[in-house]
Formats: sequence, C-alpha cells, structure tokens
Amino acid sequence: MNPSNCVVMKEFNLLGEDERGITQEFSLPRKQKDFIFITRKKGSISGNSYHTGKSIVTNPKTFILLSGQIEFSYRTKSAADKTLQIINAPMIIEVQPHTVHAVKALTDIILIECNSIAEIRDDIIKEAV
Repeated sequence: MNPSNCVVMKEFNLLGEDERGITQEFSLPRKQKDFIFITRKKGSISGNSYHTGKSIVTNPKTFILLSGQIEFSYRTKSAADKTLQIINAPMIIEVQPHTVHAVKALTDIILIECNSIAEIRDDIIKEAV
C-alpha cells in the first residue's frame, strides 16, 4: 500500500462563526454506535499498534481529534520508513488496516476513538512505529 493512502485526514466543515464561537459539522465513514472518550497529557504517546481490518470498526480505524495538537506517525506494516504529520484539532483521522500508527500529544488533547474496546480486542497488534 502506498503510504499516502494509509491515512486520510478530513477537516470539519465550518457552518458559522460569531462572537459565541464556531459551529462545524463532520461525517463518519460508517454508522457508529460505540465510542471511547480519551484525554492525553502533553508529551504522552499512545498507539504503536495496527489492526488487520477483520472488524468493521478497524476498516478504517477512525479517530476524531477534538482539541489540541498531535504528532501522528505511521507506516505500512511492511515498511521501515515512517511518516510524521502534525495535526491540529478538529480533524477526523482514518487509518487503513495494516498501518502501524502512534499518537504523540504535543498539547493536552481530547480524542474520540470510533469503536468500543470489545470491538477491537481481537484485532489489535502491538508494534512500534
């Protein structure tokens, strides 16, 4: 798989902005029932794993960065070279199967993982990016 196809970033759509703040909308790539709410402190690293895609929630694996800034690193399972991207909230991050990925919080962050723990329990392989 071409590394540029491994991860897709999708910005939110701005609906309006005024003195109260902003209103934005976004769509997920599938119907989703369960979510995991995650906070991470600046400097923490999460992930260092990949998924095979045997569950619908890992094909693609979807995250919603609600606040903060992250360094998202990834590579295909068969590759040695990794890609690093700095991502600012809000952003939807879709990770294709067999893409080893990790998140480093550059600030305190809030992230939604679009699955339950039970849905990924049998489809998570730990491997360092």
